Amino acid sequence: MFNTNKAKKYNKEITTIKLAAIAIFILGILAGFNSKAQTKSTTPTNLYAITGNGLTDTSWIFGTYHLVNNSYLNEVPIVNKVFNKTKGVVVEIVMDSSKLMAAYTSGIMPDKKLTDLLDKPFSDSLDVELKETIGTGLEQLNQLKPMNIMIALSITYLMKDNESVIKKYTGKPLDVFFADQGRLTGKSITALETIEEQMDILFNKTSLEEQTNQLKSFIRTKNENIKSGNQLISSWFAHNLNKMYKISEDAIKLYGGEDDLIKNRNDNWMKKLPTIISKESTFIAVGALHLAGSNGLITQLEKLGYTLTPIKL
Repeated sequence: MFNTNKAKKYNKEITTIKLAAIAIFILGILAGFNSKAQTKSTTPTNLYAITGNGLTDTSWIFGTYHLVNNSYLNEVPIVNKVFNKTKGVVVEIVMDSSKLMAAYTSGIMPDKKLTDLLDKPFSDSLDVELKETIGTGLEQLNQLKPMNIMIALSITYLMKDNESVIKKYTGKPLDVFFADQGRLTGKSITALETIEEQMDILFNKTSLEEQTNQLKSFIRTKNENIKSGNQLISSWFAHNLNKMYKISEDAIKLYGGEDDLIKNRNDNWMKKLPTIISKESTFIAVGALHLAGSNGLITQLEKLGYTLTPIKL
């Protein structure tokens, strides 16, 4: 049984990271701010003002990167300015410590081992990769679902290659900060999903067999995945939404899951967002892939008659 303290602690840390971000994408959010003080952008970026279609006050949508902490906002002061002027905050989920164990359980296989799903040569090579990358072998992580292993490796690769830029920023992850700060300042807080819903999408929408095949493909294309992750985070810091979208599209072509990870979730969120922003000026913070593309929130809001204005950061 997978019950060592070290392995439990490790997996909880990885799960907690993913609770705040089901994908490694970013979204822009904005709040009512004097238009004369804004610098409009002519290209897609991480921050958009939402006006028109009967709104009496501006709302905003901001692209977060879930591994970056909130001291980063000192470098983009307009984000804090518009956040402070809003009356409500919308995030993907609101962290609830009482739900962490249930979320953790979603990522494990209580009655099966990972080695039951893998052939011996691949198990051996995966064990080496895990030990070299995260310092913990397959024996300790043998009841994690294949998707959980893939998440652990991808985050570790990203953290190792971008340690200096990620550790540069202190505080809380941006999504958590916006929810906590909004609560402290009396703003209404709305979660678009529950922790259980995010974990179900991550770990249960695809079969263990499909996850196993994805894990094998992920390991075989390790160098390409590392390169894509590094390009994604550098594109986010450059506020280049077009490039982020291109990178994510390439990943989706390889691994699939666009409907579950992006389109279906965007469609569900769009059932809530128009009502929310009609009531009060709102700051929306979600992952970037949810912003871009033909199924993205920007396009969907525009189709309803709202004006989405990109703001230069």
